[in-house]
Formats: sequence, C-alpha cells, structure tokens
Amino acid sequence: MKIAITGATGQLGNLVIDALLARGANAADLVAIGRSEQKLEPLAGKGLETRVADYNAQPTLVSALEGIDKLLLISASEVGQRVAQHENVINAAKHVDVSLIAYTSIANALSGGMKLAEEHIATERLLAGSGIDYVLLRNGWYIENYTDQLMGYLNSGTVLGAAGDGKISAAARADYADAAAAVLLSEEDQNGRIYELGSDKPFTLAQLAGA
Repeated sequence: MKIAITGATGQLGNLVIDALLARGANAADLVAIGRSEQKLEPLAGKGLETRVADYNAQPTLVSALEGIDKLLLISASEVGQRVAQHENVINAAKHVDVSLIAYTSIANALSGGMKLAEEHIATERLLAGSGIDYVLLRNGWYIENYTDQLMGYLNSGTVLGAAGDGKISAAARADYADAAAAVLLSEEDQNGRIYELGSDKPFTLAQLAGA
C-alpha cells in the first residue's frame, strides 16, 4: 500500500509524515511529493521515496502518482489558482488509478459562508465527479495563525480580528496532521466520508486576548 503526500515539504505535510510514521507506517511505503528536490532531501533521509512534481504541470503529477494507492492532496496555497491546480492533481490521479484521495478542505465549507471556502467547495465537487473514492478532511483554523503573532500582540497590546463574539475552534497543525494520518491508515471504507475537524474548546478573540 503506497501512500503519497503532496505538499510534503510544507508545515502540514511534514507533520502528516511524522504522524504516519508514529502510527506505524513503513517509511518505504510513503511517497513525499514536492516542487523542490532540495527541500525533499530531509524526507528522503527519513527513508521516504521522494518525487518532484508541480501542481501546475500535470505530466509531472502523472509521473509522481504512478503506483500510488492513497493520496493526501494538501490544498494549494495560491488563492485564485487552487481549482485549476487541484484539477490537475485529480486528473493525474485518475490517469494512474489512484484508489483514494483525501483532501484538506475547510471547516463548514458549504454552510460557513466564507469567501475562502469557494475554491475548496469547487474542489470537493471535482472530487465527487471524478469517479475516484475520496474523503474530505475539513480542517478548522490553525491555532498557529494566532500563536505565530504573539510578539506582535504583546508589542501592540492589541489582538485584531473581525470575528466579534464568534467562537473559533482552532487546533494545532499537528492535530490535523494526526487526523489525516488516522484516515489514511484506516482499514475501514472511507469513501464519501466528511470529517469536520477542530478543537473541542472553541474561544472568542476576547478570550484569546485575555489568555
């Protein structure tokens, strides 16, 4: 069983690989896919097979996905280009008969009303029409979106945000990574499942500022 991770050199991708290994996955069965061969080298040092591919170049994706059983498609980072890039990955996966795609979508994609969700919704629809088994990992906000700004908060004495009294179910990237690893290694049928992921302790921005 070969499992591939796109965006493997990114923050979430690296954590997913660590979570897969911690859960007993064989490094030789994992394939790390990224755009930079140099950035992939540390993952090769962990025993993983590495393959270079670009979301914008479908032929590279076809080669990278050859022989893959399960694929974790970590959403692209370029807003406005994601749908075309994700479609390239999905078409490449279909071409080489990938059996399952797990996609990192956004929490409450269909009901949240966020502008940011539009490209994720479009990707979910592409997956539904692809003929490939798929599972949706609808990730909530990263707690690191706040903790990475702690020095700025402390220096300015202000936490800026537009959430008002809305509650945010943010969780650490490592938690989302562990969820992805659990799904990828599950022996249960995952086709069509949707996981809404986030913390079980939501907070407001005022509570964040207080902390």
